[in-house]
Amino acid sequence: MSKSLRLLALAAALNIAVAATATAQTIIVRGAKPGERVEVMINDSPANSGTVAADGTATVAGNVPAPDTRRPEMDARLYLDACDNMRRVLVVDRNQLPVPAPVGCARTEITGIYWVRQRSTIVIDVSKPIPDVLLRQGAYNPNAPVRRMAPKGLIAFGGGGLAKTSDTTAIACGDVLDCEGDGYAGAYHVGATFWITRWIGVEGNYLRPSKMVVVGNGGSFTFSNRLDVDFISVVAKAGLPIGPVRVFGQGGMTYHEARDTMTETIGQGSQTIETHTDGWSYTFGGGLEGWISDRFALYGEAGVTKMKGKERLSEVIQIDDKLTHYMVGVRVRVF
Repeated sequence: MSKSLRLLALAAALNIAVAATATAQTIIVRGAKPGERVEVMINDSPANSGTVAADGTATVAGNVPAPDTRRPEMDARLYLDACDNMRRVLVVDRNQLPVPAPVGCARTEITGIYWVRQRSTIVIDVSKPIPDVLLRQGAYNPNAPVRRMAPKGLIAFGGGGLAKTSDTTAIACGDVLDCEGDGYAGAYHVGATFWITRWIGVEGNYLRPSKMVVVGNGGSFTFSNRLDVDFISVVAKAGLPIGPVRVFGQGGMTYHEARDTMTETIGQGSQTIETHTDGWSYTFGGGLEGWISDRFALYGEAGVTKMKGKERLSEVIQIDDKLTHYMVGVRVRVF
């Protein structure tokens, strides 16, 4: 019998301890003057208090719901009293009125209804004319370092890399066996992205590969072909931010202007034929960017840009090729 009573007493003690832990609250006041007194009242319960530390932060324990209620949660209004060398935070059930403000204190109601649960932490920043409130379910460390996130807004960029066309060499060589062209050529691009949110953005960019050269020897003649092309693209972007890193994909329209110069030499004579093409087509690709500070990031991306159009004057000669490009560079957040 005595053993059973001891077990019941132990269970009751554990229940009391768990209940006390479950209802314990944390109210954190930030941005106050060091040495100030901070009081916290839940409804009309007696105030708990603490002192603002040197870093401007005070942490005070409370009990939500108040001792005279049995609910595990409540919808609350928040009030802040500013007095001489003292601040008071009131957490009041939305269906109750707060106790009157002490004489000489100015009261501010913080707009909103807050769902306060047994394990809530309420953080109030009083450094601004209108206090900021953070309601968190669980523990919160106000001095924890802020994790950097890939930003939204206007971002300028520039970089360089490699680019290669798919069919330029094959078309220029034709059936000439002694013929070769450049593989990957250098390229650069510049532009700006506007991230409307951290996940959705639009971009305009300019891409320019270096001249791509093909040379051939047909025995009785030699030739060289030079392709010089510029691209202007407008794309939509979709991103997946993972902390300071954002993985993105993009796709849209591109406009090209190309100058194709063919010089053929037979004996002592030579002739040059130059064509100019332009036209709209598609572009797509993807990559990732990593933000090493709030304003600067490194990025890498790959893409395919279609080059399709007609000769400007005759519209008889056509170009139908695509450019594969790999770029790295730097991004700078403008705002």
